Amino acid sequence: MNARAESWCQADGHADFELFEDFNAWIDQGEVNLDLPLLLKLGSVGLSQPSKAFFAGDREAYEQALSAYRIDRRQEVLSRAQLIEAFGEEDGNHWFERNEQRFSQLLERLAEKMVVPFIGAGISVDGGFPTWANHLRQQGRTAGIPKEQIETWLAAGEYEQFIEHIEQKNGRDAFAQEIRDVFGKLGSIQGITLIISELFKDTLITTNYDRLLEQVYDTGADSRVQVINGVTAMEVPLADKVTIIKMHGDFKNPARCILGKAQYDQAYGEAQLDMDRPIPKMLRYHYSNNSLLFVGCSLKSDRTLQVFQATKEQAGDKLFPQHFAIEQAPDQLEELVERNGELASLGITAIWYPKGQHNQVEAILRHARNELNHSRR
Repeated sequence: MNARAESWCQADGHADFELFEDFNAWIDQGEVNLDLPLLLKLGSVGLSQPSKAFFAGDREAYEQALSAYRIDRRQEVLSRAQLIEAFGEEDGNHWFERNEQRFSQLLERLAEKMVVPFIGAGISVDGGFPTWANHLRQQGRTAGIPKEQIETWLAAGEYEQFIEHIEQKNGRDAFAQEIRDVFGKLGSIQGITLIISELFKDTLITTNYDRLLEQVYDTGADSRVQVINGVTAMEVPLADKVTIIKMHGDFKNPARCILGKAQYDQAYGEAQLDMDRPIPKMLRYHYSNNSLLFVGCSLKSDRTLQVFQATKEQAGDKLFPQHFAIEQAPDQLEELVERNGELASLGITAIWYPKGQHNQVEAILRHARNELNHSRR
């Protein structure tokens, strides 16, 4: 009976209906402004799911409405209107067109299953965790450091020096305890974390100490997750597990977390970058063999970017996979051009969203999932 039902769904196309969750919700919420007789009629009779009746009653019209929705949605999630408002008609359209092309390039790599997400602290904020900068502010308060000094270090990007000062003042154990206090709790799984778990089933890299990613993947009786501590990187990834590489360690074992300058030096090299140490080797491998997608990362001048730069310089004319970042656009056009060039010099293609509108990151990933579903029919 199950086999008959499954084959009926496939033959009738009802399996396709489930692929377009966002579009169907858009119809069911009554937000459609399309002159389609059947859809208008269905909307007037009070059905709980007019999208399903629309799909079954007029498949051709359903597909037409879906096509229009996809175009409108792409312009919305890739910020066409906001970019034009921020930079003017000509320049705004220019950067929107860049977003469109780059989004299509990302889709191609996602379809090939060649993308490894690189998850930063920005993804954990809605789950109840602070950004790294805000966590350091909390650490500074706990250590009794004047607010002006804290903000001076953070504004200059001197995170390692900030941490070193805290450890010298209060000891490394106090800093580690604050890590446990803040990142040891269960987080709240949000839409963006769920979308990440739908898009990526193999390997993820994260600089985060929290366990949000483990939570979203570990939903059954048997663990689906293998956590590899990047500090040691001794384990071999298992084919039947989702591998989460916690690049700077796990809060469960602060002794094996990279926290202050001394630990960064030990992990990456003291006097200069040592590409033979575990973390640089791991980063070089993924930079050379996969398309990295940076989500929730600041991508400022840090040691991760130093590894990528060294990898490029050592390789000479070698071609690397295309890497991507969903990146917050600066306010000024000149800054956008400069930042775009900085990332491009590292082989990173930026898809831009308006400053402060961090919800667009989830919207872009959700649209990528929807477009992949559409292509798989």
